[in-house]
Amino acid sequence: MINMKNERMQTVERQAMLCKENMKDCQKQLAPFINSQIESANQFYKKLSKTKNGREKIAKLKNL
Repeated sequence: MINMKNERMQTVERQAMLCKENMKDCQKQLAPFINSQIESANQFYKKLSKTKNGREKIAKLKNL
């Protein structure tokens, strides 16, 4: 688990350097990723809302 966390942080750091050096390329590469993350979150909330107490759980999450 720790190794995966380190790898993820290294990936984030590399991506941050890419963005710092060339914003246009960064935006082109990150847009699909960000859009997929938003879509995944929306699907999660939709599924959660259909479970028992799901809407209450979503309300708690959004108030954090």
